[in-house]
Amino acid sequence: MSNALETNTVYNYIDQNLNKFIARIQEFVRQPSISAENKGVQEAAKLLASYFEKIGCQNVEIVPTKGHPIVYAELNSKAKTTLLVYMMYDTQPVDDEKFWISPPFEANIVPLDLPSGKVSALVGRGSVNSKGPLVTFINAVEAIVNTIGKLPINLKFIAEGEEELGSPHLPDFVNEYKDKLKGAKATIFPSFLEDTWGKVKLSLGNKGIVYFELEASGKNWGKGPTEFDIHSSNKAWIDSPTWRLIDALSTMAKDNGRMITIDGFYDDVAEPSEEDNELLKELAKSFEPEKIKETIKVKEFIFDEKDKYNLLKKFLFSTTLNIDGIWSGYTGPGSKTVLPHKATCKVDVRLVPNQNDPNKIISLVRQHLDKHGYKDIEIRQLNGYKWSKTSVKHPVVQVAISSIRSFNKSIEIWPLTAGSAPMYLFNDVLEAPVVHLGLGHGARAHSPNEYIVIKGNKYVSGVGTAHKLFVKFLFDFGSW
Repeated sequence: MSNALETNTVYNYIDQNLNKFIARIQEFVRQPSISAENKGVQEAAKLLASYFEKIGCQNVEIVPTKGHPIVYAELNSKAKTTLLVYMMYDTQPVDDEKFWISPPFEANIVPLDLPSGKVSALVGRGSVNSKGPLVTFINAVEAIVNTIGKLPINLKFIAEGEEELGSPHLPDFVNEYKDKLKGAKATIFPSFLEDTWGKVKLSLGNKGIVYFELEASGKNWGKGPTEFDIHSSNKAWIDSPTWRLIDALSTMAKDNGRMITIDGFYDDVAEPSEEDNELLKELAKSFEPEKIKETIKVKEFIFDEKDKYNLLKKFLFSTTLNIDGIWSGYTGPGSKTVLPHKATCKVDVRLVPNQNDPNKIISLVRQHLDKHGYKDIEIRQLNGYKWSKTSVKHPVVQVAISSIRSFNKSIEIWPLTAGSAPMYLFNDVLEAPVVHLGLGHGARAHSPNEYIVIKGNKYVSGVGTAHKLFVKFLFDFGSW
């Protein structure tokens, strides 16, 4: 375990330099890195590499891929234990600026009312997902280096610029760098894990994902407009590719998408393990559905909220088929009466244990469309990877729990999150089990007014405590 004198020395340094550390978070949030639009990604990679160099990393590389670069760095302290640190520096696009209370790339600190009370928060795209936690971790490492002289652990950083695109080139990097990465005891993903009341939600895994587009077109179908949109009066005698896509989608699921009707879709879905069930039962004791609904602004769940165990089981261990977006024809202001020549939608499938093959899902969708007479509808797979999970008994999880509890925080342990990240590469390929780690609160990822708390209240930790948690963990895991 950590030496109290050493940790207190580092904590004092953090307190004295917190404004500088916050300014670095603001600097990184202000640098756009929208991977889908290739906006500022290269510049963000260079800025991140400079941060690694500043904290004394060796072998800092901006590694080119077929897409956006990966920033790799090593900090070798000649310690007995090596830890991988997975990070993402890309963000989602911003197409809703009119809804922001502060411009998304100004990283302003503003007052914010949480259900638990008033806080000050940094508002900006990527602040919680996940530039804020990323820079906070780097700041924590710098605080140790500048006080103690060296870390009690070796670190290897992997920061990718394509997580929001489904990490299409991260597997290539891991395979190429496998010899350098092998031998690490575990992997952490720096995060801010507190909810709006300061309760920590520690995740041990994530669902996988398959993301694809479906497109119906008059050209492929042989009916409807084939080259361009035409006057809508023609619907009286010309078929619509838009309706064709809607009809096709309606065969794939029923009851508002609750039941997927694609043959074989559920074949590989496994029941939660004995360990998962124990975690779910314990989680159900403290789980508060009302707070979830308030945070994401919904009025009700699909399932009975009183049966918390079943609600959590369905949320975490159910595969899904979701329509992310659908478009066709004219969608601008006013009216323009057209019969569209094509219609497109984006779809994601969340994969649960033991849905191990994203390509199988694409194959099942293709077979379903063909069987129902929709051979002309095109499928374009955009990304996909399998689920990942770490045992609660693994030392990295146990050290994470003890480190968090040292700050007098209550913890909910979630066997999975319902979201997706490419953690299977670390769990399965590199055999370095992953845990999300962090204190502090942030929310509204992918949404307007994404934020992280800078100065907290009596329930929610501020960013200073978030820095200190990383310090505590590094000392404690370094002595494992």
